[in-house]
Amino acid sequence: MPFVSDSYQSVKLELRRVNHREVGVFARRAIRKGELLIVSGGRVLPYHRVKALPRSFQRFCFHLEHGFYLAPPRGRKIALGYWVNHSCAPNAGDGRGWYALSLMALRRIRKGEEVTCDYRTVIGHGDPRYRPIVRFRCRCGSRRCAGLIRI
Repeated sequence: MPFVSDSYQSVKLELRRVNHREVGVFARRAIRKGELLIVSGGRVLPYHRVKALPRSFQRFCFHLEHGFYLAPPRGRKIALGYWVNHSCAPNAGDGRGWYALSLMALRRIRKGEEVTCDYRTVIGHGDPRYRPIVRFRCRCGSRRCAGLIRI
């Protein structure tokens, strides 16, 4: 189904376990470079409303601009775009690092491969109203790994 909770998601994607604690988005079929994978939809919230959400839900929110964040719709299935994991060497993104809403294949993605994006490209470093809501240690293993990620 290409539309879930006001988000577009390619039928070539599926949610699967990465390990015993985490899930991620995987290619159920091979994906061509440049193919549109996800366009995220949801609720737009200011920082103080995001911080009032349960901590387990805050991890699904990401910065748009001007101190506003995109959160999944309340009481509905969380679309695949919110489950895409971080990598410092991603295989998906918007190609320029400008937009938080769309995700395209940056290179060919093999069937069964996890789809990842670089969270650092969608955060508002230049926006004075941006404040990180979640921090975590990156375990991507890339030679370019940033270590601590703040989103």
